[in-house]
Amino acid sequence: MPLVRHVVAALVAGSLLWSVPLGAQDSTGAVTGQVVDGTTQQPLANVEVAIAGTPHRMLSRNDGSFLISGLAPGIYRVRATRIGYGSQVQSVTVTAGGTVTLQLSLLPAAAILEPVVVTGYGTQRREAITGSVSTVSASAANVGVVANVDQMIQGRAAGVDIIQNNGEPGAGAQILIRGGSSISNSNDPLYVVDGVPINNVPTEPPSFGVGGTPPLPRNPLNLLNPSDIASITILKDASATAIYGSRAANGVILIETKKGAAAGGPTVEYDSYVAAASPAARLELADTAQFRSIIRGQVAIWRQDSSAGVPDSLRGGLKPSAYAALGTSNTDWERAVTRTSVTHNHDLSFSGGTEDTRYRASLNYMKDQGVALSSGLERIQGRLAATHRALDNRLRLGVNVTTSHINNQYLTFENTGGFEGGVFQNVAIFDPTQPVTQTDATGTNYYEPGGTSVRNPVALANQIIDVGQTTRTMGNASAELDLVPGLTGQVTVGLDRSSGGRQVYYPNKNPVGAALGGGLARQYDLANATTTLQTLLTFRRQLGEVHNLDVVGGYEYNKYTSNLFMAEGKGYFTDAFSFDNLGAAVTRTDSSAAEESRLVSFFSRANYGFKDKFFVTGVLRYDGSTKFAAGHKWALFPGLSGSWHISQEEFMRGTTFSDLRLRLGWGRQGNPNIPPYSSLPLLSGGSGGTYAWGDAPQTGVVPTRNANPNLKWEQTTQYDVAVDFGLLNNRLAGSLEYYVKNTSDLLLDVAVPQPAGVETRLENVGKLRNRGVELSLDALLVARPGLTWRAGLVFAAERNKVLDLGPHSFLTSGGVSGQGQSGQVSERIMPGFPLGTFYGPVFVGVDTAGKQLFKCTSLGPADTLANGTQVCANGPLTTPRASNYEVIGNANPDFTIGLHNQINWGKFAISFLLRAAVGQDVFNNTALVYSTKGNALQGKNFLASAFTDPTGIHEPAIYSSRWIEDGSFVRLQNITVEYALDLPLLTRSARSARLYASADNVFVLTGYSGLDPEVYASSGLASRGIDYLSYPRPRTVTGGLRLVF
Repeated sequence: MPLVRHVVAALVAGSLLWSVPLGAQDSTGAVTGQVVDGTTQQPLANVEVAIAGTPHRMLSRNDGSFLISGLAPGIYRVRATRIGYGSQVQSVTVTAGGTVTLQLSLLPAAAILEPVVVTGYGTQRREAITGSVSTVSASAANVGVVANVDQMIQGRAAGVDIIQNNGEPGAGAQILIRGGSSISNSNDPLYVVDGVPINNVPTEPPSFGVGGTPPLPRNPLNLLNPSDIASITILKDASATAIYGSRAANGVILIETKKGAAAGGPTVEYDSYVAAASPAARLELADTAQFRSIIRGQVAIWRQDSSAGVPDSLRGGLKPSAYAALGTSNTDWERAVTRTSVTHNHDLSFSGGTEDTRYRASLNYMKDQGVALSSGLERIQGRLAATHRALDNRLRLGVNVTTSHINNQYLTFENTGGFEGGVFQNVAIFDPTQPVTQTDATGTNYYEPGGTSVRNPVALANQIIDVGQTTRTMGNASAELDLVPGLTGQVTVGLDRSSGGRQVYYPNKNPVGAALGGGLARQYDLANATTTLQTLLTFRRQLGEVHNLDVVGGYEYNKYTSNLFMAEGKGYFTDAFSFDNLGAAVTRTDSSAAEESRLVSFFSRANYGFKDKFFVTGVLRYDGSTKFAAGHKWALFPGLSGSWHISQEEFMRGTTFSDLRLRLGWGRQGNPNIPPYSSLPLLSGGSGGTYAWGDAPQTGVVPTRNANPNLKWEQTTQYDVAVDFGLLNNRLAGSLEYYVKNTSDLLLDVAVPQPAGVETRLENVGKLRNRGVELSLDALLVARPGLTWRAGLVFAAERNKVLDLGPHSFLTSGGVSGQGQSGQVSERIMPGFPLGTFYGPVFVGVDTAGKQLFKCTSLGPADTLANGTQVCANGPLTTPRASNYEVIGNANPDFTIGLHNQINWGKFAISFLLRAAVGQDVFNNTALVYSTKGNALQGKNFLASAFTDPTGIHEPAIYSSRWIEDGSFVRLQNITVEYALDLPLLTRSARSARLYASADNVFVLTGYSGLDPEVYASSGLASRGIDYLSYPRPRTVTGGLRLVF
């Protein structure tokens, strides 16, 4: 359906809203008063004072005062709520022309029971929430050098596992909410910004990897400045996420940005920090002396064998020329390509307005160098938010616009092997006796180039260019009108436009560029666009004294388009043009691609409350997607949940529980995260295709994907049971939850009968289950004048299991990287086992000859020799056999923990965050490839640990349980200290001035021998726990100043 029709439909709906006769307004009344802290009796600002069952609400001013007008005569309940305090409710009777005055007093409480929660398409009181929802306010989010939303909530919500891709500035992340629900599709959650869902896809084109993996994409959410975010809400179970239907199988993250406030008059805030960072850990490589000793020993072997007439093929060794080729330097190549980087961040915001019109505008500039050469991020971002109320607050208008421009500089590296030009791969193997640069006879400095497959890593970093730029504008406008008492209509239009470029140049002066045909340049352009239209009707009514009804119904239309263009040039007579003159290349090629998808949805949610004690919520969403075949485009996603506020029962009076609630939930969601057109046959043009009955190349189009007219949604059904509790007047609050997620119709490639153009096609055949327990605790340990101490704990234990793979007995995943590992895999996907299962030979030791030994227990026909004896008859083998492979590890942790503390003492504020993961295994792919002294036989360096290893120098690198390590860790993620300045020069003009210092990634306690036990799954959920030469994670120290005028 063309977008024009949807716009017209919205305009018609809007005209219907406006056509409701306003009529002569009855005389109205008002409620006014003040909110104070029940302990100190000091005024409380930013308390939400709301009239239950109506849209009337406001935030208290700096002096705690509030005024809500435009109330029709009647009996109302006034509710005051603020995070970190218990709520208070008072009943009032409003008369025509009268004003009711209240004094509301709130007592400090644990912050976990935040009173008002942003949910799908609206807000709800915490008491009325029946699903699993976690909220992280801006004041409770992670601090330090935080570039995006993901970093703000890491370790703050139970069941939300966030692992950064690497230590790059603005790096992307893998986010799993209650485990992944798909093997082949994305497991990323749905992001919703200010009520509008966004497509969180890369906004910059991909780069170029020479036979391997190019640099990983940066986080698309770098668009949003963390200082503009007011709160982040995570919807975890199906009853909470079902309102988002087909896109919610992996959970939903709701981002609410800051709005203007009239309280206290205009406000100007300035926050600036400077940070210094360096790699938190380094590879322990052989130094010059160690490397020389190995080469010297191998030359001695060659001389001994040569004089004795022993052929080189028997014992190997190196000719004397290998030793003569060594340099005289002692270069630490890792230190040569890394640095102490500096980050600057500046935030400036303006906010204010009147009771009816409010605004907030902000600017941000951030520049992060990155701890490796030739890498960095620079962001310039601006945002404007404005709201306006009219017609006695019956009409509410709002607009939010964010625009950012980001410059990215990428380092030539990769997380998987094959690219011989990778910087960190060459750090590990480049000869430490060679200098970074040399001087020729003319006095000109030049980089030591290295050999055919060994490159100078500093030259790679400084000579190869890989840069990207993104300009992205995201905004929405909404109009909300109270049609009749209790019934509200709303129309929202959201636009998201991004334009990304990428430029790559491999110069002819670098051996990699020379090998690519005399220099290679590429230019990419990527344009993404998303348009969203929402119409909502909300009925919210208090019916009598004991009944509450909240009903939302709506329609949503989402259209996504993407256009990619690439041009390449090879062969340049000079490097002066870089990537700016593709016409100067000897050969040129170009390509382009485009895709489009649309999603149309109808949805409704009804929440019924009885005596604020029993609540029931039902959700229905009907989604239609163009990604699936005819007959399978539409699907219904329901949800049902309920809660019982047990602590309000008479039999609970006088108990230790100040709050106790039981919640039950069920729901079904979908996962449409497959590329558009996946149900259709895909054809590709070219000149290398052949017919099934011949080998002669033909020019034309060839099939590259088989059609599947029965392709449909992956669907996840989830069950949830939870207990929310509060003790000691809610000074200790928590939530304990158990869930089961069953995913069916998993999309997997299945073999098709031959002859066919393609051997497989995508089908719905698999099943997967996730189960887990989550615990969240928040405690107000100390609350007295001058000292407040809050502590929070999140705990999660999750188990996943593959239940069915259709026609497959198993699938392989987790490719092993490095020389000699072509085709080797480290993991298997098997029914009855979790995703991330390491599978291979069992290492049992090294024999006296330096040979690796592997467990041999199989006695089947495959291990019977021709003479009838068993392979395993003599014990371990020196060459592993596939029939002896077994499960050797599990990349999933037994449990994860996040512990955060906030202490306010006088003018000081101290906070810290500890994160831990226990029980997961990590495959140390780096150690496998570079822990062999045999690298020296090819002129390559190796890890220093090889010197104490009894393995022979001629032994190959063999994947086995030897390289599977316990990856458990405890990490001090951040510690921050703030001090409220009391300088006359500042206090005369500033409302507050705070000086702060923080440290990130302070230490990691672990038994893992690699750089960092927290590793990213480069190939998705099915390939977790593989560590191979990643960009180093930094340790950062920050100092800053925050001013409010």
